[in-house]
Amino acid sequence: MLSGAVVIALALGVYLQRVAGMLLVDAERLPSSARRVLDALPLTIIAAVIALTTVAEDGELVVDPRMAGVAVAGLCASRRLPMLVAVFAAAATTAVLRALT
Repeated sequence: MLSGAVVIALALGVYLQRVAGMLLVDAERLPSSARRVLDALPLTIIAAVIALTTVAEDGELVVDPRMAGVAVAGLCASRRLPMLVAVFAAAATTAVLRALT
């Protein structure tokens, strides 16, 4: 599992890359589709790191209540529910499943 320091370092690296891109690339010359992709990239990378730490342990896929919690949070996000609702729904799902198993 990745430590908190590694996750923070990765997040910092992503945002430093974004800042460098903003300073080096003239956004007005990019097509709008490329701008949308570049806008979504940092969040996508951070989400991938979080997903990896949630479903993998020692290089193995782990199916446990955390995965269900992440799925519920994703469903809430796809329904555009407030973040607080998504966090509480994911936490509740994970807690209930852990209590049942």
